[in-house]
Amino acid sequence: MSFADHYFLRYRALPRFLDDKPDQEVIIIVAIPCLDDDFIFQTLDSLAHTSTVDGGIEVIVHVNSGEQTPAAIVEKNRKIYEELKQKAQTGFFKNFKLLPILTEGTVRKKAGVGFARKTAMDEAVRRFASIDKPDGLIVSLDADTLVAKNYFQVIVEAMRNASAQCFTFQFQHHFDPAVYPENVIHACKLYETYLRYYRLSLKTFNFPFAIHTIGSCFAIRAEAYIKLGGMPSRQGGEDFYFLQKAVKMHTVFEVKEAIVFPSPRTSNRVPFGTGPAVRMIIEKGILEVYHPALFVLLKNCYALFPAMQYEDMMEHIPKAVLDYAGVDRINGIIAECRNSSSSSSAFVKRMIDHFDGFFVVKFLNSFNRSLHYPPIDISEAGKTLLHAYGIQEINDIYEQMLLQDLK
Repeated sequence: MSFADHYFLRYRALPRFLDDKPDQEVIIIVAIPCLDDDFIFQTLDSLAHTSTVDGGIEVIVHVNSGEQTPAAIVEKNRKIYEELKQKAQTGFFKNFKLLPILTEGTVRKKAGVGFARKTAMDEAVRRFASIDKPDGLIVSLDADTLVAKNYFQVIVEAMRNASAQCFTFQFQHHFDPAVYPENVIHACKLYETYLRYYRLSLKTFNFPFAIHTIGSCFAIRAEAYIKLGGMPSRQGGEDFYFLQKAVKMHTVFEVKEAIVFPSPRTSNRVPFGTGPAVRMIIEKGILEVYHPALFVLLKNCYALFPAMQYEDMMEHIPKAVLDYAGVDRINGIIAECRNSSSSSSAFVKRMIDHFDGFFVVKFLNSFNRSLHYPPIDISEAGKTLLHAYGIQEINDIYEQMLLQDLK
């Protein structure tokens, strides 16, 4: 009986795709969903030019489509899959084993990047289970993403030197003016600045779940993956939901070096993420983000958690938080945490588990159309945040936010 048997009995998964048994030396399996994207061959070439490491590497590319996918895209997918299969059969890539799989006609309710990513990662679990390697690393990547030459070296060093079960990687979008128009690069720089603004804002009050949640920038050990119930089959945002759940259950190690370079291009294939965001920014000409004052309110609220174990701090909770969460709900959470905690640290941890990353996003989103703390331009918000980090001389917000985030 393997470590993954219970997972496949309990959770729905597609049947096994690959019958061969991996080499015992395999330590990393990369999972890539691919829909209507011949950029996948550039991604694979990028992986092929990485420095060699001790241990075997496999790359699963899941070419996928749904029941509502246009016939032209289905046909294009098939051509991509056939070319991938030909490269796999001839051993075209020398430093990893390519394993393409194809699904078509997935029902509308399930079809999407979440289900596609889950299917590839589930297959990776099966392969690690077949060689009894629960600590094998499943690396999530996207079909339009390049990687650094030392990509696998950095990942292997992290997985061997850190006791973590989950890993996140720093990134920088691929801003090549020879490939992408100036307006796309400009819009994506604004979006990337927002991603860093959001995480760094959470870091100002040591929020423990302040990690980047990007589908092409994380990895997780096989056994840790199945303990989380696998990747959610969402049509977008699956990476956020999965990683916010992971960070509450597992130790997460953050690789602070940018080793992943996603494409900045626009896209209609997913409802969330870089592609739709870049398209929206180009259309609107601006990017407005959460008001910096909202993070200050959260900071003031979370600072009260230690005292809440013994004292009634209700009158000190910021009114905006109180109005959003509700007095009865907050009192109920405090009572539950008091009754279930044997120490101050356990109490605070339980409180934060309730007021987690999902709570933060919903709280912030509730002000998107509010007259109180309305969204403001990313440049203004970024300057305010950098000032909070003690950076007064601001010349290029994108570059300075990048450097601050990499620290």
